[in-house]
Amino acid sequence: MNNSLSLGEGNTPLIRLFNLETLLNWKGEIWVKAEYQNPTGSFKDRGSVTEITDALNQKKQGVICASTGNMAASLSAYASRVSLKCFVVVPKNTPLGKLKQAAVCGAKLIEIDGNYDLCVKKAKEIASRENLLLCGDYELRRLGQRSLGRELAESGIDFDAFVVPVGNGTLGCAIIEGFVEKDRWPQFIGVQGEGSDPITLAWQNQTESLRLIEVPQTVASAMKVGNPLDGKLTLNWVYETNGMMLSVDDKEILLAQKLLAQKEGIYVETSAAATLAGLIIIKNKINSLKIVLILTGSGLKEII
Repeated sequence: MNNSLSLGEGNTPLIRLFNLETLLNWKGEIWVKAEYQNPTGSFKDRGSVTEITDALNQKKQGVICASTGNMAASLSAYASRVSLKCFVVVPKNTPLGKLKQAAVCGAKLIEIDGNYDLCVKKAKEIASRENLLLCGDYELRRLGQRSLGRELAESGIDFDAFVVPVGNGTLGCAIIEGFVEKDRWPQFIGVQGEGSDPITLAWQNQTESLRLIEVPQTVASAMKVGNPLDGKLTLNWVYETNGMMLSVDDKEILLAQKLLAQKEGIYVETSAAATLAGLIIIKNKINSLKIVLILTGSGLKEII
């Protein structure tokens, strides 16, 4: 990795949630991986380093992604480190606060009428036409994010399962792939927002076919994906690790966000809080296990 590109991403802390263990009468252990402590406030930095490095190696004119927040902020920050142009395709009427980090770092915002899935399609078209590296939840980013799984596997804690928010599914797949590299096979427990949960619905129906959701809805904007890019791969890993997929509603997510802040002093974005919301739903089934929640992003991003 190019040391001049790094902003100090990765190697984020593991924090044990003693207060929530007591509140939930947990017999095992509950830990969190504090990905909100990455340089731009989310786990996306792990993959952005990999993509920007590849763009430089390919001598691309710049990078482009579809995003409603975290990826735009991260990619633009790392692009600015090497004076590379960055373009972000966003749905029209996306709250400006969500895109402020990207704009401050110099990204050019391209607004379109449509949801995230349409933004992905538009980003692909522009990338091909303008010789830009198409960035996002693709294999290259997944390779960069495997470091999270490796760190957990090498932590000295024998985790039985990890709980991760699932939008496109890329992060969860990267984490289990990182674990497997170290010959570890924890359960993959994925959490989606109700109304944006095609993978959960497929898992509940015990099928590998995903029924797409044309107008996804959830308070957790980072998970508002109706056509997940790594949906089938996510399902495969969930089945292979004897894991599970869960759906949580807006009320459950917001309550979990509040609990993390008031009981543990940790304020995270709604997508990250969904992991605790999911854990609460199944606590009576797995409360003897050592669990790690992947807290993907800072709550401060949602109040800018």
